[in-house]
Amino acid sequence: MIGSETYKVGIYLRLSREDEQKGESGSISNQRDIIHKYIRENNLLYIDEYVDDGVSGTTFEREGFNKLIEDIKNGKEIPHIVI
Repeated sequence: MIGSETYKVGIYLRLSREDEQKGESGSISNQRDIIHKYIRENNLLYIDEYVDDGVSGTTFEREGFNKLIEDIKNGKEIPHIVI
């Protein structure tokens, strides 16, 4: 934890097409578990989750990513993003 402030966080998870064959229970769940552990251990406040499953990172046409950006623009309190 940095200082005594509690930071609010949103998490962004993405499973690439190349990893898609492993299934959602593999990569996305593992990412989620690792990030939630980090959040707990660092006294962060979890706000929301954004997921793109099976979408290439070479495009910004990603529903979860675009929702994250929209929430930030609309003032949803997600000042710090854990990726």
